[in-house]
Amino acid sequence: MSLSHHHIRTTVDAYLARHTHEREQLGVLLDALDRTGEDIANRSTFTGHVTCSSIVVDQLGRVLHVLHLASGKVLAPGGHTEPTDDSLAAVALRELHEEIGIPPRAVTAWPGYETVPLDIDIHDIDAHPGKGEPGHQHFDLRFLFRLHTSTEVPVVLQEDEVVGIEWRPADRVTSPTLREKLLKLPLQVEPETANASALIHNDRGEYLLHLRDYFPGQIWEPGMWSLLGGGREPQDATLEHTVRRELAEEAGLDFTDLTPFGTEYATDDAGGPCPSPSTQAAGTVIRANST
Repeated sequence: MSLSHHHIRTTVDAYLARHTHEREQLGVLLDALDRTGEDIANRSTFTGHVTCSSIVVDQLGRVLHVLHLASGKVLAPGGHTEPTDDSLAAVALRELHEEIGIPPRAVTAWPGYETVPLDIDIHDIDAHPGKGEPGHQHFDLRFLFRLHTSTEVPVVLQEDEVVGIEWRPADRVTSPTLREKLLKLPLQVEPETANASALIHNDRGEYLLHLRDYFPGQIWEPGMWSLLGGGREPQDATLEHTVRRELAEEAGLDFTDLTPFGTEYATDDAGGPCPSPSTQAAGTVIRANST
């Protein structure tokens, strides 16, 4: 099953809310989203289809690039969606692992970009008669991650697609639009602690809550009813991974389609940021429907 049209539309809308001036240049993608019955997550849709890339930044602020065999270009690792992908960010992470062997647990989504791409690029792809593919366009959604370990990550190249890697300073990133956005980021700042909660409701307008453990001083709002969810762990590459893990751990739940809903920032009683991962400084609420 391909990624839902709604998930792609919601992600693009969230991006355009930050970059309203790009609406015109993304017109082809918006037109494709407006056409009914067209699966732009499917690589066989040759009016144009979605791809996803991983923008991985290391501890020195350098950005990962790969040399693609087919195109001969130096690009960010990425590729097409697969039916098993549960989100657009997951596509980028899978391609990162497949192309150069870096596992999802080795990276962390950049704060504020857990579900929203850093950049969206539309580019032309030449026809490939040997594969029966006409010329078409890629709608490339580029998700930002930090390599969260200071040790060297083993690299295993997908030799039929990639012939090498290179870590480049942000001012030498190949894509002009991506380079411009990266240069505006504090690339050597450590990610914030964060949590993810699930806003789950049924057709009767009832919401699923759980009772927090009563451990004053250890648990934020002890003994209170709250949304299911919890703090991001090192193995969580995105906040969607966080909320899926927490739903499974707390209630044995697994939803096929989660939609980003909102972000809020929490402070302690003194007005400062919450001090530990168990009392998160920021959170993303992800909505799911339940019958």
